[in-house]
Amino acid sequence: MAKFDFILLLLSFVYALALAHLLSRVGALVLARRRVRFSGLLTVAILNAALQVYVDWLGMWDYRGLKQWDLFNISLLFIASVLVYFICVAAVPAETGEQPTDMEAFYWSNRRLYYGLFVVLLVVFVASSFAFLETPNPVLALEEGLGNLPFLLVCLLAFIVKARWAQWVGGLGLLILSVVWPIVFSGTLQ
Repeated sequence: MAKFDFILLLLSFVYALALAHLLSRVGALVLARRRVRFSGLLTVAILNAALQVYVDWLGMWDYRGLKQWDLFNISLLFIASVLVYFICVAAVPAETGEQPTDMEAFYWSNRRLYYGLFVVLLVVFVASSFAFLETPNPVLALEEGLGNLPFLLVCLLAFIVKARWAQWVGGLGLLILSVVWPIVFSGTLQ
């Protein structure tokens, strides 16, 4: 087994747990829909969490060219996958049995945790992009580092500015970036 495959295997388990957690909570909310107060903002946050699992897993592809793996780079990637798990946890409330679930109230009480985790994740991504200096394509370091800046800006906006418009701009901005990223990325698959 190659070093990349060995590392990807562990991270894939964390991504699978994150997605399973997210989907199980969404499923519970769907089943309890009569007791759930819907929130568009939280729905966008849930979509962003799911897309983040997918985008991060796809983004691992670029690391296949890394010849030397060190504990620092492996640790950064592991920390990133754990942060994605916690983003998924922060995105969806637990269904509360017979009690009503207020998605809107959950969003407002957890928005700083949710976007704060995204900010930390993006800082970890920028730090881990330096590993690409050791690949056959060192330009990836600059591309990956700069490519995370738009994501970071929209997350910082939603983290810092509590206004409803900023939450929508942050959430929809992150959603658009997360949908466009795999499309652009697909051109690099070889």
